[in-house]
Amino acid sequence: MSTETEVKFVGIDIPALRRTLRRAGAVRLACRLERNEVLDDPDRSLKARGVLLRLRDDGRAILTVKAPAPGPSPAGLKTRIEHESGLDDLAAVRAGLAVLGFAPVFAYEKVREEWAFMDCHVCLDRLCFGDFAEIEGEAAAIRAAALALHLDWARSTPENYHRLHAAWRAAKGVAPQDSFVFDETERAAALALFDEKFI
Repeated sequence: MSTETEVKFVGIDIPALRRTLRRAGAVRLACRLERNEVLDDPDRSLKARGVLLRLRDDGRAILTVKAPAPGPSPAGLKTRIEHESGLDDLAAVRAGLAVLGFAPVFAYEKVREEWAFMDCHVCLDRLCFGDFAEIEGEAAAIRAAALALHLDWARSTPENYHRLHAAWRAAKGVAPQDSFVFDETERAAALALFDEKFI
């Protein structure tokens, strides 16, 4: 078990922020296309308890469970309890969870580029509804890293991508939809944005 503290910044310029990270001495760790499934029971009881059960395929297979952390989160940030482990066989785990009554309720995708910077994990994320930066670490380190990267706190949010997507759809006046995945054109453009030859 670990405690995860993070914040997101919306509407970022990924190439510009990447250049800032490089100039600041950040270390690029990885870049992956993530395919995620969120699972729940028919009553959506996990959601009601604020619990996330997720299977991720990003070239690795990963099971994640997130739950509310005790006590309040630091101002402007989000803190959660996180249990995460790699899997040998994602399909077998999915089948086992189905026996326990948990099935996929929605899916989402993103291309994520990960960096190490100032004792933080910095992620540059493209989703089908926008570009984001996420900083994870200790609260003071997050604030220091955001300042060093010239990120605007007025554009920060502790919300998760599911809620940000719901708000984006509402602002566009389109019907609610839980899943948010790329179409083929969007996926190709996202992968091209993170192609190493452009970094």
